[in-house]
Amino acid sequence: MRAYRLIILLLLAACKATTPSSSTSSYSEDLGVHRPEMSSSDKEAEDSNAQEVQTEPYTPLTGHIRQELDSISKVAFEANKEGRYVDGFVIQVYSGNSREAANLARSKMYEFFADLEPKVSYRQPNFRVKAGKFTDRLKANRVHQQVKEEFPRALLLPERFLVKYE
Repeated sequence: MRAYRLIILLLLAACKATTPSSSTSSYSEDLGVHRPEMSSSDKEAEDSNAQEVQTEPYTPLTGHIRQELDSISKVAFEANKEGRYVDGFVIQVYSGNSREAANLARSKMYEFFADLEPKVSYRQPNFRVKAGKFTDRLKANRVHQQVKEEFPRALLLPERFLVKYE
């Protein structure tokens, strides 16, 4: 029982509110002695700068930015003059790891469809043989059906390619 009374007394003593020793503190310090002094001419100059209005006439900038943009536009125009990219279709007759098989497919394609200009391309790890550049889906389907007779695994694929102006 004594232990409980002792614990309760300790808890009450711990919860006792403490009051600050000096509740009315009137501390003040003047730091004005450390500030730099401004002379009257400095104050007048500061006031005149604050009220000064730009009196020079506006002159537009002779833009180096504009020249740079013009040169970029010129480069883009020249690139577009060579041709433009269009969405179309190509016929893929081979896709695999073997260079020899790709070259054989290209030669066989030349035998039967030389006008389609088959080309071998390599994008790691596959060799691909693609032929023809079609912008019209109907014509691409007709040619694809003819190619499928010789190459049963031929695919008609959408592709974006450059069309040059002549």
